[in-house]
Amino acid sequence: MKAALSIWNGRIAPVFDVSARCLIVDTANATAENASIPFPETPVDEPLDQAPDARAEFLASNGVELLVCGAISAEYENALIHRGIELVSFIAGPVQQVRAALLEGTLERKEFSMPGCSCPRRRCRNRGRHSLSFGLSNPDTKN
Repeated sequence: MKAALSIWNGRIAPVFDVSARCLIVDTANATAENASIPFPETPVDEPLDQAPDARAEFLASNGVELLVCGAISAEYENALIHRGIELVSFIAGPVQQVRAALLEGTLERKEFSMPGCSCPRRRCRNRGRHSLSFGLSNPDTKN
């Protein structure tokens, strides 16, 4: 599975909507080189309300199935979910630590929650599911 981490200055970007780059991680191959790539810029003549769809389409076209990010607006969240991309939001921390936790299945630890948040939130097409068990979790992990 490919996951994208929204990044800024070596950390998870505080707000996905305005982050400039993402790190694409192949969770099936932990030793693979990860690519940090820029999000495409919204053209000046394109309406701003098209930006959420364009960013979601960019991630989907790169094979991303899961996005790890900080805060995110409802418009971006809905665009991602509409394309079948699962979302773990309100994550904070250094990119390499978050990447390692994602690969180890320990991303639900409170140390990765944004300040003021009690725990990361997971969103997917099936809105009733809110656990962080996206095929990588370790059931023996304690918070």
